[in-house]
Amino acid sequence: MHMSQQQEVHIVLVSNDPQRAYPALTLILASIALGVKAYLYCTMGGLDVVRKETASKISMPGMPPIEKYVKDAIESGAYVCACAPSRDFLEKMGINEQSVLPGVKLEEAITFLNRALIAARNGGIILFI
Repeated sequence: MHMSQQQEVHIVLVSNDPQRAYPALTLILASIALGVKAYLYCTMGGLDVVRKETASKISMPGMPPIEKYVKDAIESGAYVCACAPSRDFLEKMGINEQSVLPGVKLEEAITFLNRALIAARNGGIILFI
């Protein structure tokens, strides 16, 4: 069954552990394939998934680096961002437009909540992985 365009999936990735990062990106890509709006918020340890210097180093045996999944998600229309309490906090963690993969946005927690709360009210899914 093809899902409505109104549905949204918001995934908050808090870890760079491949056992968490790969499932998160798989769900994002599957959501896009179903025509569902997909949002990936990488925070704390999950920031490594969107960092240029670390994304290519996160991998599992027999799988391409997580960087490929992030790029595929962005190219497929997913909204992928580095998220923290504030832009200042991101800067202190070494995250800026130059340090993340192309197409990754920088976002504050308030912006995430404003978007995710509306989605939840409308039947969307919010997952923390």
